[in-house]
Amino acid sequence: MTPSRRMEGVRAYDRAADAFGVVAWKAPSSQRFESRPANDAAPAPEPTFTEMARAIPGWAVVVGGGVVAALMGVLLGGALQI
Repeated sequence: MTPSRRMEGVRAYDRAADAFGVVAWKAPSSQRFESRPANDAAPAPEPTFTEMARAIPGWAVVVGGGVVAALMGVLLGGALQI
């Protein structure tokens, strides 16, 4: 057995494994999974609905209302044509 393989056995199983010796499997001692999100030191709070509503510009509300009113007019006109 090469010295590097012997050292690998010492690191993995806390004892050197001989060429004809049996080594029992040992569970990893270190924790495998982190409980915190990756690359996120402190999670930012999500914005509330009122904060999102304040972020919408006034012209977008007027234009969106006009588009919705036009679509409703087209749908009502198509329904009355039938």
